[in-house]
Formats: sequence, C-alpha cells, structure tokens
Amino acid sequence: MSLDNSNKETNKNNFDNAPDDNDSDEQIFIDRPITINKDSSVNPIRKKTVKSKKKNKGIFWVIKITFITLILAAFFSLLSEFTNYFHYTISILLLIILIFLSLIADAVGVATTSCNPEPIYALASRKEPGSKQALILIRNAEKVSNICCDVIGDICGIVSGALLIGITYKFSSFFSESAKLIINIASASIVAALTVGGKAFFKNLAVNKSKEIVLLTAKFVAVFYNPKDSIIKKKKK
Repeated sequence: MSLDNSNKETNKNNFDNAPDDNDSDEQIFIDRPITINKDSSVNPIRKKTVKSKKKNKGIFWVIKITFITLILAAFFSLLSEFTNYFHYTISILLLIILIFLSLIADAVGVATTSCNPEPIYALASRKEPGSKQALILIRNAEKVSNICCDVIGDICGIVSGALLIGITYKFSSFFSESAKLIINIASASIVAALTVGGKAFFKNLAVNKSKEIVLLTAKFVAVFYNPKDSIIKKKKK
C-alpha cells in the first residue's frame, strides 16, 4: 500500500515539474534571433525618398512649363497685335511662319518619343556631332514632346487664329457683308485644313525618319548648348 502511494507521489512530482508547452514555445520565441536581410535590393526608406523626389520634380516641371507658356503666349500675342498696325501682307507672312513652326515642332516631338536610342548611343560612342544633344533629347522625350507639341503647337494655333481674324477683317473691309462672311469661312477652313493636313504629313514623316529628325534637331541645339561628357556618363548610369 505504501509502495503504491510513493509511486503516485513520484508521478505527481514528475508531472508538476514537467515543462509547460506554452512556456517552452514562449521561451523559444523570445530567444529566437531576429535577422535582417542586408542583401535585400528593396529599401523602403530609399524607395519612399526616390518617389518623393520624382513627385517634387514633376510638380516643379508643371510650374516651370506653365510659366514658360505664359511668357511665350504673351510674346507671340504682342507680336500679332503689332502686325495688325501694318499691311495685312505682313500678318499673312507671320501666319505662314506660325503654321510652319507648329508643324515642325509637332514633328520633333513625335520623332523624339518614337526614336530608337540604340543608334544614337552608337553615334555617341564615336563622338559624332550632335549625338550628345540627341541623347539628352531622347532621355527627356516626355518633356521635349510637351514643349514641342503642347506649348509651341498650342501657342502657334491660338496666335494664328487671332492673326487670321485680323487679316480677314482688313482684307474684307472693301467687300459687302455677304462677301465678308464667305471670306471668313473660306480663310478659316483653309488654315485649318493646312494645319491638320500638315500635321498628319509631318507626323508620318517623324515616325519613319525619327533618327534623322532627332539628329537634325540635336545639331541645331548644339549651336546653343554643348553638354559635358561627365553629364552624359552620369545620366547613363
């Protein structure tokens, strides 16, 4: 009888001294080392910093291009107002220049966005004239397209419309009211047809001859701007 009681007490003591599963799990969890993968290519802090920098650059570009558009629009509008005091032939000449400038700018914007950069890199490696400027144009294709297609194209369209009104008013002042109406409709239709048809032609040309147009534009830019080789290499990295 005493032997059985001693066995029971021994089993009871062993059961009480047995480690609890929850305690062991908790101890294992606490003692487990926390490792950080230093080789991870994604750094959350750096990623947020890069995003914030890109956002700030985008906002700065919007403000900058808005200010540039304001200055250019004011200049061309003032120029068109001055031409109204001269003979209407001067206004017609300025109108033709604005339409042609709009077509050329639209072609440059389309060619820059559709140009393949690999031939330009090959030309830059051989230090061909205008290749450095062409690389800068391609790397900033979005901004170049915004300036050429939107800023220059829209300003030329608005100013040419104002010029057209002044030209038709002067030219049709010697005719009757019905003749004035016909002249206004005909002149507006002709200018619109030339602008739209010309843009369609030059856009097709810009897509097929994008490399040549970009290089030609780069050579023109090279007259006013010559970047350093260090800037090109830094942007390439």
